[in-house]
Amino acid sequence: MNPVTLEIIRGAVASTIRQMEALIERTAMSPVIKEKMDYFVAIYDLEGRIVDGFLSTSGPRIVDPVLEAYPIEDMRPGDLYWYNDPHRSRGAIQHTGDMCFTSPVFHQDTLVAFAVSYGHFWDIGGSVAGSLSPRASEIFHEGTLVPPIRIMRAGEINREAYAIILNNSRFPDMLEGDTRALMAACRLAEERLAELMDRYGQPTVLTAFDHIVSRSVAAYRKFAREVIPEGESHFFDYVDRDPVDGQPRRVDVKLLRQDGRIVADLSASGPQARGPVNFITSPGAFNLILARHLSYMDPDLPLNEGAVSFLDEVRTRPGTITHPNFPAPVGLRSHTVIRLMDIMGGILAQVADGAGPAASPVYVIYNLRSVDDKGRYLYFSEGIGSGQGARPTADGLNVIYFRDQRNYPIEFEEGEFPLRIERYAIRPDSGGPGLHRGGCGVVRDVRVLVDCTLSTRMDNARFPCFGLNGGRAGQPGRIVINPDSPNENRVSPAGENIPLSAGDLLRAETPGGGGWGHPYDRDPRAVLEDVREGFVTIQSAREDYGVSLTADLAIEPDETATLRAHSRPRIPQVDRGPQAAHWLRRLAAQ
Repeated sequence: MNPVTLEIIRGAVASTIRQMEALIERTAMSPVIKEKMDYFVAIYDLEGRIVDGFLSTSGPRIVDPVLEAYPIEDMRPGDLYWYNDPHRSRGAIQHTGDMCFTSPVFHQDTLVAFAVSYGHFWDIGGSVAGSLSPRASEIFHEGTLVPPIRIMRAGEINREAYAIILNNSRFPDMLEGDTRALMAACRLAEERLAELMDRYGQPTVLTAFDHIVSRSVAAYRKFAREVIPEGESHFFDYVDRDPVDGQPRRVDVKLLRQDGRIVADLSASGPQARGPVNFITSPGAFNLILARHLSYMDPDLPLNEGAVSFLDEVRTRPGTITHPNFPAPVGLRSHTVIRLMDIMGGILAQVADGAGPAASPVYVIYNLRSVDDKGRYLYFSEGIGSGQGARPTADGLNVIYFRDQRNYPIEFEEGEFPLRIERYAIRPDSGGPGLHRGGCGVVRDVRVLVDCTLSTRMDNARFPCFGLNGGRAGQPGRIVINPDSPNENRVSPAGENIPLSAGDLLRAETPGGGGWGHPYDRDPRAVLEDVREGFVTIQSAREDYGVSLTADLAIEPDETATLRAHSRPRIPQVDRGPQAAHWLRRLAAQ
């Protein structure tokens, strides 16, 4: 195929994706979509392979459940399909809050592609406002389950089905606004792809789709075999707790390469949780978890179909935290997803000369719930930034909520819910010391102005983010009510229905990422700059980095040289921190 035409078509599809995103951001109603950007769009070919679009662990094979429920021969222009059931879709969608819309794209009465949009909706029913509770013990607690349904037929909405779904939300107007925005994004993609095929011809565009996909698959398969050596690599970590029974859960991965095949084996992971930290690990989702690391190592690798289909096999065992049986809850599955991401960083550090990043924490969320004097629900959910793991070439990023989403502006929060943000500051020394420092978390002080209840979502309190290649672990996180007062109360990082009174102060101290490389190898001038910027204290500079500073922040070169020459501590290749050591000893004794 003409390479110029191929690149023009690829660019046109990418432009369609950006237009879909812009439409959603300008027309959605809920904070979680319009402010936090918790939504995704993509274009798939007729085989359900992703051509372009943003990929999360809910992205791979997301069209398959629709194709299984509705034959292609029965699809018509103007049809639109809707579902959100994680178990029925075998993990194609990862939790109930993500509602998925799929639109068959027709050109000249021929089905040529699929446009997809999905987003996290503010409330879809379930046991609590916001739908996702850390104490959910079955998926029915997590909101309305929608199997693949045809919500539109030839452009006409199924009003009865739509009314049932809206009626199960505590905020039906907001839900309708968001669903209409995502539906419109699919319609926009239909128009843009039809225009593209009018211009270049249907056969040319479809051939380009196939080239884009096959080229990506070949690139990932080739690079994975360059990076992953023959033999077996093994790494494990723990999710802090099952929020229902309070016990940690092991997440375990073996990566096997033999006779040209690469297999990931997750079957030694621990039993499924009673609470919602389970993750339905579809093969495509696990491929993507590894692909994200590979794409960091080679930025020319595109995140499309190649990223979700280059491994030969992904093995899981039913009844485990990475393959839970129905009706296991999955609303907090990101606790396990991020553990898998970190584990793959640990494996790459073993097999690729330390090329893997240190561990990063799962994002932190708190939820506030109340009912006003007119019986209306008040609900607010905020994600708070934390530190990311250091990389082999750079420090970890500071204060990141999630890799692909945004924090709320403070002005927006204070207008949305009766609260006041009183402090938003870097949490010094929270990033793991290293040649490359782990990213720092934050201290967030929130004054609630109305009686309400609190639910919390934080991991990496028992098991901090590990450091690699001589880097130290990051600091664990914690959540405290009324800190530094007689009423101080440190609450569970996975709690529900915690009572707050008007005037109480909620403080979240978020975890830091792990460090990479020995901290004594860090340039003293970089340590000094960290101290000046508030990322590291003078005490930590001396004790962790072996850098002596004067009170007016100048390096004492002789004492620094002495500290580093005679006090170089030995750090394990993988440092999990003293907090984790306690729990590992306890688990080994069981």
